[in-house]
Amino acid sequence: MDLPKPRVPKRYVVAGLVYLGILCQYSMRRNLDVAIVGMVNTTSEEQLETSGADPPAKPEFDWSQAMIGVLFGCFYWGYILTKLVGGYLSYRFSATRVLLSSIFLGAIIHIIQPPAARLSVGTLIFTIILQGCAEGMTMPSAFSVLGAWAHHAEKSRLSSMVLAGQYIGMAIGTAATGAITDKLGWAGSFYIFGLFGVTWGIIADLFIREMSLEVAPENPEDDSFLGDDNDSHSPKVRPPVPWKHLLTSLPVYSIVLCQVCLKCATHLMLIYAPLYYVHTFHINASLTGIIVALPPLVSGLFMPLSGMLADSRYGRQTRSTTVVRKTLNTVGFFGLAACYILLAVSTNLGMSLASFCVAGFFVALCMGGGFNVNPLDLSPSFAGLIKGISTSSSHLAGSIWVVIVGVLTKHKTNHEWSIVFTVVACILVAAGIVYLAFGSGEEQPWSRGAPDKKTLTFASQQGPPDMKHGFTRAMLTVQGHVEEDYTVHDDFTRSSDEEELPLSEEDGKLDRFDGR
Repeated sequence: MDLPKPRVPKRYVVAGLVYLGILCQYSMRRNLDVAIVGMVNTTSEEQLETSGADPPAKPEFDWSQAMIGVLFGCFYWGYILTKLVGGYLSYRFSATRVLLSSIFLGAIIHIIQPPAARLSVGTLIFTIILQGCAEGMTMPSAFSVLGAWAHHAEKSRLSSMVLAGQYIGMAIGTAATGAITDKLGWAGSFYIFGLFGVTWGIIADLFIREMSLEVAPENPEDDSFLGDDNDSHSPKVRPPVPWKHLLTSLPVYSIVLCQVCLKCATHLMLIYAPLYYVHTFHINASLTGIIVALPPLVSGLFMPLSGMLADSRYGRQTRSTTVVRKTLNTVGFFGLAACYILLAVSTNLGMSLASFCVAGFFVALCMGGGFNVNPLDLSPSFAGLIKGISTSSSHLAGSIWVVIVGVLTKHKTNHEWSIVFTVVACILVAAGIVYLAFGSGEEQPWSRGAPDKKTLTFASQQGPPDMKHGFTRAMLTVQGHVEEDYTVHDDFTRSSDEEELPLSEEDGKLDRFDGR
């Protein structure tokens, strides 16, 4: 007796795999940001002058604040190189396989970074750039997977739940790296989280093979369940990419600007926060890891709720998608700017931490229901490419921004950090205004691609034209692929393998030409 086959929608299995993969990858990215506290000297000049204590023991690496900024930024030098490539490969081939390869290769490179750092700083920079190249394809391929598998009514909800893996992973990576650095040394977190990524890659490959998850259903609105007999799907016919329309679209550019400005803000929240707290409040690595883990944890918890709100009857079902996207995005960006103004004037740890945690909530609003899921609205087919363009731009700007922050905070004083926070608040307000003016939540006319134009010819016998019995030669422009050449004769037959469809008397009341 055969057991009943599980009726679990495949899109939920795919979403679960993507969630866990993104969680593993983003937990790895936090290792250097926190472990750097145990690798270099973090004592500020201001602290030495105030305490009058002796200088601390020489650290393992004697890197300047500017060099630390280069180490934080060089990941994105490689990251931006493969963003657009990842979006294009995901559109042309299996997006699931592109995602798997990106996370798996990034984990392998992550494991070899501690010995690379001990060899030389140049070798470490090279491996970080390679890791950026490998992981640059992750988010474009993830959006291609979601665009192919998610139902229209679940786009915000499913994508926000999946992308919450970024922030949950960052929270886990930040908190765990601080504790691991204290107990096992700074290199331990690289080995542990790298092995997690490799393990995910092996398990995901088994799931993809056994459950036929490489190709999505032809129509994402059709449910596809585990155990269905028709688990294999024929490859889709993909229209050419409408590059001209895509690269001249104002809604796309508003997404790009929001991505760039938010990236600069989150870099402060995630990459530079450990150094900010050590410089300003002089706390140890373990406590720093726990404190810095709180804002991404808040974002990860509230992001699915933001997506559910956007898809609920209080969101899309009673208002247009455009209104929902602009509302959540505007509240998110303006609220985030207010939090950074508070950080600029913070003088105690409690106020600073509260501002960072509330900032995590506003990040969740604009990421879960605002611009971040907007590519799925504009074009499900080309969501990966749009995400590739926006994240390439944002990480290019982010790689420059982290170096600038390193230069601006070379003396590690509160005044320098206040200037940085104020600048970020201003650009967030500007981005929110631009999206409010030019953003859109509607599917764009070029969303289905730019099909080739072909010509279909109808012919008639020689002699005067008679509209009842036949057509004169006409040239009709059609879109899409033309399977065969149709010729209409006097007896109204099309081709030998098609059934005759005679015109009824009522349907065929046509005026005659008199032949003159």
